[in-house]
Amino acid sequence: MSDEELRDHINIIAQKIVEIEDAAKKKLEYVKNRLSEDFNLKINEIEAKLESNRFILVEINEKINGLNLKKNEIEPIIKNLEKERKQLRSHKEKSIKEKIKAISDEKKNKMKSINKEIKSLEKELKKPKE
Repeated sequence: MSDEELRDHINIIAQKIVEIEDAAKKKLEYVKNRLSEDFNLKINEIEAKLESNRFILVEINEKINGLNLKKNEIEPIIKNLEKERKQLRSHKEKSIKEKIKAISDEKKNKMKSINKEIKSLEKELKKPKE
């Protein structure tokens, strides 16, 4: 290969790097948006239930102090909903981090291979011509 052909080949490979980075960025945005949509829907449902049950608890405490039985029924529901919300939020963050790592690892592996090829071509480019 001539020097110009090697340079052109290096430029083509460098363009692949840009394409890989763009693809990884798009995947990352998709994964973030998809997971956020999935988890936010569930979180919002639980928050709506949580708010509803908190309102019921406030009403009970303000209007009917003698209904401790009802109060004792609602408090565990709130605690369970808060726990479930906390777990979902935690799982959401963990899932996003795992997907980000997987995309990053995939990108690194692809980049490593391309960088090896570039180095090989650069060595060939530096070799004296016969």
